[in-house]
Amino acid sequence: MTLVESLMAIVILLIGLLAMAQVMAFCVVASKNYGRDAGKTTVTARDKMEELSSLSFAGLAVGGSVDPAAPATGYVEYLTSTGGTTTQTAAAYTRQWQIVSDSATAKRIIVLVTSNKSIKYGVAPSTTMVTVKTP
Repeated sequence: MTLVESLMAIVILLIGLLAMAQVMAFCVVASKNYGRDAGKTTVTARDKMEELSSLSFAGLAVGGSVDPAAPATGYVEYLTSTGGTTTQTAAAYTRQWQIVSDSATAKRIIVLVTSNKSIKYGVAPSTTMVTVKTP
């Protein structure tokens, strides 16, 4: 009787361990993909922030939007996975920016990059960067 009980316990333990192995594999893949996308949103946001910061104070036209539901024409770029520009329907990432005039001597630059890749669980990674430019 103890041999049969031992075999049943081993089978139950094996089923539990296989289920845990599948969960662990899913977690590793999901974490890797989310981390990769989060890293790319940060890099592309930084690139745009550097580009806008290098413009003269007068060259920063006030406008734009960082609302993902309402991108402003002229203040949005759609990017591929490698960082090149593409159309909205083929975009892996959406990069938006907004220039706000806080005063006569300060303009706030806001850059938002959102991943458009399908993420089954949770929210898509995004990065927002803000800086102030003075003349």
